[in-house]
Order: sequence, then structure tokens, then C-alpha cells
Amino acid sequence: MPVNAEKLSAEECAFLRNIGFRVQFMRKKAGLSQAALAERSGLADSTISHLESTSVYSVSLVVLFRIAAALGVEPRALLDFD
Repeated sequence: MPVNAEKLSAEECAFLRNIGFRVQFMRKKAGLSQAALAERSGLADSTISHLESTSVYSVSLVVLFRIAAALGVEPRALLDFD
């Protein structure tokens, strides 16, 4: 869900963007398109697109769980930015 970035700290914005970048990296590593990941995870194409964009997009833990399952990884892998 799009959020008002003005109400978030710079660290919170960076955290949300990094989740999107991580999802994109792992999706490409798996050789999947956004549409294929959306289908596998039972999410809308627009959800994956928004999440991977450079805008600040809030995501629930359930969405992260579904994406991780579709990618065949543990949910924590989407939060590991090191």
C-alpha cells in the first residue's frame, strides 16, 4: 500500500525501498517476471510492480510470506540487506 513518505523517517523509507530492491533481485535471480511472481504468490501484478518501484510502498508480513514462498526462500531472506 502506498504510504505518505513525509510521515516516515529517512531510515523507514530506506527500509521499505530495500525490501522492494531485495524482492526484485531475488525475482530476477529466480528468472521470473513480475507477472510470474505475482501469479505464483497469488498477488496482483501491480503489488509486485509497486513493491519493486523506487517509491515508498508499505507491505504486510503476509505479502512478504507469500512472495518468499513463491521464490522458495525463507521470509527473512527478503529482509537481509547485508
